[in-house]
Amino acid sequence: MQISLFKVPAVQNLLIRRRVATTGSDSKRLSSNPDVITIVKGGLGNQLFIYAAGRAFAERLQANYYLDSRRGYTHDCYGRRFLLDRFPVSAAIMPEEMRVAATIKHTRHKLARSINKLLPLERRFYLAESHGIDAASFASCRPKPKRVYLNGHWGDESFFKPYADLIHEELRVPAPEDDRNRKLGAELKANPQAVFIHVRRVRYISKLKADYYKDAIDRIRAELDNPRFVVFSDDMTWARENFPSGLDYTWVEHNQKDELADLWLMSCCRHAIIANSSFSWWGAWLGPSDAGHRIIYSPDNERWPMRPAEGWRTLPFEI
Repeated sequence: MQISLFKVPAVQNLLIRRRVATTGSDSKRLSSNPDVITIVKGGLGNQLFIYAAGRAFAERLQANYYLDSRRGYTHDCYGRRFLLDRFPVSAAIMPEEMRVAATIKHTRHKLARSINKLLPLERRFYLAESHGIDAASFASCRPKPKRVYLNGHWGDESFFKPYADLIHEELRVPAPEDDRNRKLGAELKANPQAVFIHVRRVRYISKLKADYYKDAIDRIRAELDNPRFVVFSDDMTWARENFPSGLDYTWVEHNQKDELADLWLMSCCRHAIIANSSFSWWGAWLGPSDAGHRIIYSPDNERWPMRPAEGWRTLPFEI
C-alpha cells in the first residue's frame, strides 16, 4: 500500500511549523509572494556563491529573499562568521519565526532533508544541492510550496548567470577605510596590466603545484607588455620561493585577517591567476566588468566542485 508523505503525522507537524502568522503591511507582502530562504555557511567565497544562487532563484520566482545567517555557523569549527551584511545585498535576515531548526545537525533539519529528497522537485520546500540539483534543474524549478529553503554551495556561475549584472552590483566589495589600501587600489584600477595571483595552502588538501603558477605567469607575460603581479597568499614564503624571479611583484601582507580588504584589492585588478578557492574565484569575477579584454587563469578539474566562469582560461590540476 502506497502512503502519501503528506499524511504522515511527523511530516504534517513539520509542514505546520513552516506556516507563519504575520500582521500589518508585512503580512500582505509575505502572503502575496513566495519566500526563498537560503542557509548561509562557510567562508566569504562560499557565502558569495550561496547568496548569488539564492538571489537568482528568488528573482526568477519574484519571491521575498531571506538569509538564514545563524544555522550554518553554530558548529563551524574554523570560527568563520556571516559577512554578507557588509555588502549592498537585496535580502533580509530571516525572521526567527521562519526557522525550521536551530542548527544544521538538529533532528528536525535532518528530517526536512530526508523528506524532501523523496518528493518530486516541484513539491519540495527544501532544496539541497547534494540531492542532485544541477544548474539546469535549479533554473527550471518552480516549487509549489510558498516557502522554500535552499542548502548548498552552488559553486558554478551557471546557477546565477542570467542575473550576472544584478549579482555584480549587489556584491560590490566595500572599499577599505584606510589610506594604504585605498592608494594601492587606485593604482591597480589605473593599471591595465595589474594581475592578482592567489595562493591557498594552509588547511588545504588540494594544494596547487608551482608548475600551475609558473605556467600561468608565463602565458600572461606573453600577452602583456609589463604585468604587475599582486600576490595574496596564506603562505607567502612558499610563493616567494616558487614564483619566477626578477618580475614586478607586490606582496600584499599588511591586511592580515582582513579578508574583505584583500577581496577588494583583488577586484581592482583587471587580470587574475586564481587558486582552487572560492575566495579568489570571486576576486576575479567581481573585477572591473567594463575593463574590456581580461585574462583570467583558473585551475580546472572535473572533480573540483567549483567551475571556472565563462570566458576564463583553464589549466589542469590534480586532486
